[in-house]
Amino acid sequence: MKHSMSRLAALMAVTLILAACSSSAATASPAPATPAPPTPAATDTPAPATPAVNATDTAVPSVAPTPLGLGGQWSGTWTDTSPDTSGGTFALTWTQTGNNLSGTITVAGAPCLTAGNVTGTINGSAISFGAVSGQVTITYTGTIAGTKMQGTYDAPTCGNAKGNWSATHN
Repeated sequence: MKHSMSRLAALMAVTLILAACSSSAATASPAPATPAPPTPAATDTPAPATPAVNATDTAVPSVAPTPLGLGGQWSGTWTDTSPDTSGGTFALTWTQTGNNLSGTITVAGAPCLTAGNVTGTINGSAISFGAVSGQVTITYTGTIAGTKMQGTYDAPTCGNAKGNWSATHN
């Protein structure tokens, strides 16, 4: 026990010296000399071995970035680029669980889809989601920046419509 305490005191002294040496002070004052711990006598009980610390023993776990908070109400506009140039508005209500989205969409001005369920995913600033109502499916892809998102859509079962969309978090 006596030797364990001596080793602990020596370890603390070395730690203080290293901390003082790594200081960013313009001039470093010399650290006081620390006497070496006494050498154990042949009859002393040896101190228990201190396990070596490997880099893997002290690795800091990586933390995945927290996905953007997209849950709630969104209002947006859409404009066909093919086969015509019709357009309209839409409203999304989302619930977010991690990188997954689910909710409902209401679309105004579209001949094929007026309302439906919507599910999607977030990957960094990229978003993809799809609205489904009966046989109609619209696939949206885009990017998110703060409270705004925008991208393109594809509706092969609705006259093969393609276009652009944008939305703002309410």
